Amino acid sequence: MGKKNFKKRQSKTLGEKKKEPKQNAREASIDEKPGEGQGPQPHPIGKLLDKAEQLIDEFNYELAQKFCQRALEMEPDNVRALETSASLLLELGDIESAKHCLGRAVEVCPETGFNKYMTLGQLMEGATAVQCYQKGVELMLSEKEKQHAEEVAAACSDDRPVTDRDISSAYCAIAELYLTDLCFDEVAEEKCKDFVEKAIVADSENAEAFQLKANFLMSKDEKEEARECIKKSVGMWLPKLQAVDTGNVADEDFDPVEVCPIPFTTRVQCGKILTELGEYEIATDVLETLLDEDDEVPDVWYLLGWANYLQGSEYYSNSRHYLEKGKEVYLKVKHKDTSLLEHMDELLKELGPEPEATENNELQDVIESSDEEDMDHS
Repeated sequence: MGKKNFKKRQSKTLGEKKKEPKQNAREASIDEKPGEGQGPQPHPIGKLLDKAEQLIDEFNYELAQKFCQRALEMEPDNVRALETSASLLLELGDIESAKHCLGRAVEVCPETGFNKYMTLGQLMEGATAVQCYQKGVELMLSEKEKQHAEEVAAACSDDRPVTDRDISSAYCAIAELYLTDLCFDEVAEEKCKDFVEKAIVADSENAEAFQLKANFLMSKDEKEEARECIKKSVGMWLPKLQAVDTGNVADEDFDPVEVCPIPFTTRVQCGKILTELGEYEIATDVLETLLDEDDEVPDVWYLLGWANYLQGSEYYSNSRHYLEKGKEVYLKVKHKDTSLLEHMDELLKELGPEPEATENNELQDVIESSDEEDMDHS
């Protein structure tokens, strides 16, 4: 396998995206009022929050914060205002304040709206996180029953109808907790297995559910079963993603908003699982699609280097290339996982320099030695 030429992302950087809306934002004002003779206007709170959400989508967090603040001043216990403020606070990295807003939303409206519980589940840990997810699932199932009975997707408090994927993903989140935070719980294995199966039953096309099952099976050292599950998972999204990348997909099958339904970090974990199971070729395919999206994640370069190293001397040149690039990116982005850097250094030390470089250095030493002898004889 030869070295690959890696493509730089053509999409705009976060910095560029942040700059774009500023010109339009200057025209926005939190004091704007409905114009006369323009027909019915949205509720003031709704109008403020619509604008706040638009600004959040445009990365204009400073102005979005002003709209959220005004909305909360008008109605401190407005659930949508609390949830929108929490979303903004998470973008700003203020986790504790976001928890406070979501907690208040739960107090005000505990029996409707599953999104706040799902977000809290991501922010909490251990048993508390499980409780949040389970309440979210309870509300999802309840809302789904209402949708089916009334045949009206908007009958619920949330803006969009509950889907099987929502429910499946929630079960995945709970199962993940029993693989991590709650792994020492006496019933962790039983609970994890139960929720993984519920995730698959809820949505048999959810690739994340099958990947999670593979991870669970690996924890039990059931590698063959795990291999079957991870291949099934990858088969649900990788071929289409590769087809989009090469332009071999029909327009009607192409969703420009979400080409791949699997999050970036989940696909990194997928590459790791495939490597641990010895599925190096598929692992490389998965990891290289990640480089096409973002080539400044050192973990991806490292995993590619590790996968090539494990395949033996024929792949050492590739391994060296990926690891050297991984170390370069690690230092550039100031990554904090020192164990990652240490392992890359160990592998690079074992691999040594490129053979061609070694030969060139030896030739240069011979030339320099010959020149010195000529000088001594002159």
